[in-house]
Amino acid sequence: MALSIAAGVQEYVQAMVDRISGMKVLILDEETIGIISIVYSQSDILKHEVFLVERIDADSFASQEKMRHMNAVCFLRPTNKNFLKLSQELKNPKYNEYHLFFTNVVPHVRLDPLASCDEYELVKQVQEFFADVYAVNHDLFSLNLPSTVRLTEDHHCWSPYEESVFERIIEGLLATCLTLRMLPAIRYTGACELTRQLAHRLESRIHEEQSLFEGIVKSQQKGESTPVLLLFDRRNDPVTPLLQQWTYQAMVHELLGMTNNMVDLKKVSKDINRELETIVMSPLQDQFFNDNLFSNFGDLGQNIRKYVEKYQNDTKNTARIESIEEMQRFVDEYPEFRRLSGNVSKHVNVVSELSALIEAHGLLEASQLEQDIACTENRQEHFRTLVDLLKNSKITTVEGLRLVLLFALRYEQEYNSIAQLKDQLRIKKVGDDQIGLIDKLLRYAGSQVRSSDLFQNKSFLQIAKSTLTNSFKGVENVYTQHKTHLSTVVESLMKGRLKETSYPYMQSKVSGTAAKDPPRRAVVFVVGGCTYEEARDIAELNKMADGAFSIVLGGTTIHNSMSFLTDVAQLGVRGAIE
Repeated sequence: MALSIAAGVQEYVQAMVDRISGMKVLILDEETIGIISIVYSQSDILKHEVFLVERIDADSFASQEKMRHMNAVCFLRPTNKNFLKLSQELKNPKYNEYHLFFTNVVPHVRLDPLASCDEYELVKQVQEFFADVYAVNHDLFSLNLPSTVRLTEDHHCWSPYEESVFERIIEGLLATCLTLRMLPAIRYTGACELTRQLAHRLESRIHEEQSLFEGIVKSQQKGESTPVLLLFDRRNDPVTPLLQQWTYQAMVHELLGMTNNMVDLKKVSKDINRELETIVMSPLQDQFFNDNLFSNFGDLGQNIRKYVEKYQNDTKNTARIESIEEMQRFVDEYPEFRRLSGNVSKHVNVVSELSALIEAHGLLEASQLEQDIACTENRQEHFRTLVDLLKNSKITTVEGLRLVLLFALRYEQEYNSIAQLKDQLRIKKVGDDQIGLIDKLLRYAGSQVRSSDLFQNKSFLQIAKSTLTNSFKGVENVYTQHKTHLSTVVESLMKGRLKETSYPYMQSKVSGTAAKDPPRRAVVFVVGGCTYEEARDIAELNKMADGAFSIVLGGTTIHNSMSFLTDVAQLGVRGAIE
């Protein structure tokens, strides 16, 4: 059976709201509101008699009016702040009953003070429901930790912020194991001290909470090979987060930005229709998006046109549509189309914005060189082409910087060439802070850090560019077959061929020595953030396996090039990021 982290989180949420009858208020915090909204729409929640959603950390929460006809379902992370807020609420309660659900293990020392605040005995139950991750796709989750780069520095230099991030990763991984009902053998990136520390701490936590795993151990003993949790170091592949993307979900995140499957189109267009300013792009709530997550841009244009043509046939409308611009005009001129097919008009707007950005920023030209640098060794030609592109006014400063970063990663020892490219960036008015990212990236993930040479094995970064004719006017059907380094590692893992010298096992006190048979179930977690391109490759492996095995990908965050470089910029900077 295929693993689904989204289904696991949905089951927890459904069990929580279904087991309490009557009119309910759902009380959430800054994290659980995102955890729920990513797997359930507002209309879905309403079907379960949830008539009000409140934030326990809102300034106005304590002063709200009493509603004794409502039962409170509290779904909260077990943090100091939330226990304090709960204690205050129970001393002066607003609701008829309180049902407390925490997303992770609650220490017993926390419960006694809470019980003493419940003077009116309104708390009817306290449960641990391990929905403690953001389930973006069925086989993809995030912890929404945007900055983890300073965890790679010496442990003695960590601030309280780094310590809290480290513990949040452990809590997220513990919850993932319990949600997916697996007691895994833990493997980590051997050359990375951080992944070793995480593996050791997670193993200790599983040992401390082994009573939670008793039922899981029994079900696993029925002949299945031991599941694996692999901790992968982002620094082993700094190239993938820098590449321009050409499949739908990855492009939306790269060019428009996605947070908890929400896209703010106001940031990229002032002329956007009001109802489309903020849109949801969720494969769990949007069938068209789910069907086209990994469609390349040209195929996507065709698929949207089919939807529009179906509407035209149904309504006998004969407007001619041959390009994205004409399709956008059609949607604007026929408001009834927006009403009848709001979801499709949403995607027409998104693809129109993507198309405009590709054209305005010269992304086709830049992407061709990006891919060339990533997969072929040709320093002089790459240098010459890159200098020419940097002089092109169409290429933005961000694109220029990204190309120079890729060049520096491949030709790390070519100090003179890199210095000349830095000068070209200065001429292009790129700031010194941004140019400083080149040295920071090499410090963070240069060849001296990576445990395998990314550029030696061409299969890691084999690029194919194909322009399919007769596809869709206005969209070049460009797609990459760039195979991420992670997918190669995971393929070896599932075949039982991943070298223990590179990815050792953490000795387990609970399950003993791990069986070395190829696993049928695996969680692959990227410390430092995964990407939608890696999610595409993992989904492809799952599809090809046809039930033989199942993989879930997770990351401290889901990066696009901007968020990746923002994190790298924090290297060596003191002071916490809130």
